[in-house]
Amino acid sequence: MAVFPLEEFNTTIVSNDPKLTLETSFEEHRLEAYEQGYKAGWDDATAAQIEEQSRVAADFARNLQELSFTYHEARSQILDSLKPLFTEMVSKVLPRLAQETLPQSIVDEVLSAAADRTIAEFEIVISPANRPALERLLEDQTALDVNIVEEPTMAEGLAYIRLSETEKQIDLTSVLAGFSQLVEGFFTQQQKVAING
Repeated sequence: MAVFPLEEFNTTIVSNDPKLTLETSFEEHRLEAYEQGYKAGWDDATAAQIEEQSRVAADFARNLQELSFTYHEARSQILDSLKPLFTEMVSKVLPRLAQETLPQSIVDEVLSAAADRTIAEFEIVISPANRPALERLLEDQTALDVNIVEEPTMAEGLAYIRLSETEKQIDLTSVLAGFSQLVEGFFTQQQKVAING
């Protein structure tokens, strides 16, 4: 059997050619310079990105603060402009509405109480200012026996309906006072919120 010699590839061939050594050294320097340049570029890009993120975050925080201030300022101005409207409603419109509504509320209560009884004599105690409107509403209720008693010291939003030993109070004045306190309390609370942020 014949043996054939095979070429060996793991041996290192060292060249004494200075030109080849110079080219290898130049290529190594070029690769090293490329790596250093790439790393420096990467570091610069990372630093620029971090700086940009910090700037964007600072701008966002500032804009958010300005937006929040603008919202609170706008809300405060809107509430300030609405306060006179609500105050006017509570002090003038609602009392007038209560005065106009009170006689109808009285008649509704009397009719409801009379529905359960065959004979009923009602006594209604009201302010003299409410009598004309109440009498107009009771004109059509001929089946009702109603005695109207004027009490000059009573508020216009207050009435008492008496039937036998029972008495029912209709007090729109207290409702209006409670509503007035709610409105005033709301605006007082909003001023505290605006001051404290």
